[in-house]
Amino acid sequence: MKVIQYLSIFCCFFNTLIYSQHDTNITYGLKFGALHSKISNLPESIKGRDNTFDNSKMETKGLYGLEGGFFLNFKLYDTRVAIQPEILFRQSGETVTYKDRVGKEFELGLNYSYIEIGALYKVYPYKGLNLGFGAFYGVSLSPNNVTYKSNEAGGLYDVATRQFYQDGLDGADDFSMCFSLGYELQQSIHFDLRYYLGVKDVVKSNASSFQFIENQNKTNTISLSLGYSFHQW
Repeated sequence: MKVIQYLSIFCCFFNTLIYSQHDTNITYGLKFGALHSKISNLPESIKGRDNTFDNSKMETKGLYGLEGGFFLNFKLYDTRVAIQPEILFRQSGETVTYKDRVGKEFELGLNYSYIEIGALYKVYPYKGLNLGFGAFYGVSLSPNNVTYKSNEAGGLYDVATRQFYQDGLDGADDFSMCFSLGYELQQSIHFDLRYYLGVKDVVKSNASSFQFIENQNKTNTISLSLGYSFHQW
């Protein structure tokens, strides 16, 4: 329901731009790419007040994922400036690995997916070369997508432990600032390198799970994508 509401707002925004910018050149198309994301401060949140994690080592590694969706590009008349609204599907997350002195090991993965709605303000200093700045709001699609595997009793307790983390940690909506560097060829092919800086906590700990502590867990994402415009300026 929440996704439908945001999509309705986004469609209204598109219609307003289309009918208000009579002298604006409009392009539209699809983009698809790969990304690498991280979520900050996860070990601190997971350890929390649980003393059984003392004398252990936790490390994190980011998640590789996909990003893709639809864009519109509104080039303002007689300028080298454009506004580019987008609606994207994006994967994001983090993996935490644990080892202690008695040989226990486990790997905990938070694997989130979002519908991203936002826009970029783009400047074209030379031909198709462009620099962009904008913001995106991510509507969470998989707040409880948690994976867990361990070497404890041959993985006998992995299902129950995974459910414990699913009940204790909830993925929340994301909000991020976006910085982009791209190039648009005359043949409608686009190359785009982006950095998304999360400014919102995306992992919420439930009150019933006393061992977790609430922390600022923010996303950081680098993406490289290829786009195609169905209509040229």
